[in-house]
Amino acid sequence: MKNANFVYVLALFFAVVTIAPACSKKSGCPATESLKPQMDKKGGFKKSKGSSSALFPKKMRKKM
Repeated sequence: MKNANFVYVLALFFAVVTIAPACSKKSGCPATESLKPQMDKKGGFKKSKGSSSALFPKKMRKKM
């Protein structure tokens, strides 16, 4: 019986830890702040300078 209670308490602890927010509410979280896109002066999204995704090989891109 003691082992079962210990397992329930341990499971409850892990459930609370995984559900609880990692960042405080009004200050913002550095993990999510860095994911926001950069904005230009007009409020639009900044485009990256000359980076291509290179999803396809060069020869295939020319055919498209």
